[in-house]
Amino acid sequence: MKQWDMRHIGIFDINFDSGEHYWSAELRRILRVPNGMPPEFLILLQHVHPDDRRALVAFAMEPLQGRCPPHRSFEHRLLDPDGTVRWVHIEAGTAFRPGSERDAVRVIGLVTEIAGPKTSATAVENFASTGNREVAPMSLAEKQPCYCTNPLTYA
Repeated sequence: MKQWDMRHIGIFDINFDSGEHYWSAELRRILRVPNGMPPEFLILLQHVHPDDRRALVAFAMEPLQGRCPPHRSFEHRLLDPDGTVRWVHIEAGTAFRPGSERDAVRVIGLVTEIAGPKTSATAVENFASTGNREVAPMSLAEKQPCYCTNPLTYA
């Protein structure tokens, strides 16, 4: 199980019925967004690495398309103004209208910065030098996305 540093977890809350959106101070710090900036999706996209925007949009739209599981995870890159690339991990929970499995009324999530995923070459080097028998994780660029159910599902 992952170890979480609770001091560095950002929170977001989207209420589709009321239209309210919330970003915690820690999420704003992670995104490098000033406190006065409204918590809007287009502002978020400005901070996402261009190669990851389409997958993030697909992930974000799932609750509105009636094919959303109650719990989802996603990882993507952020691109800072100085060119620094950082990775974040999202855990999102979707609440549905009572009696419905398709009518999402709210999405609440946690966001934390993570170290970038190992490339296959790095994982192979690690295996060769340490005998580590872990399955080598692929980088995002090496995966082929399948958007049929979840952008995190790779063929």
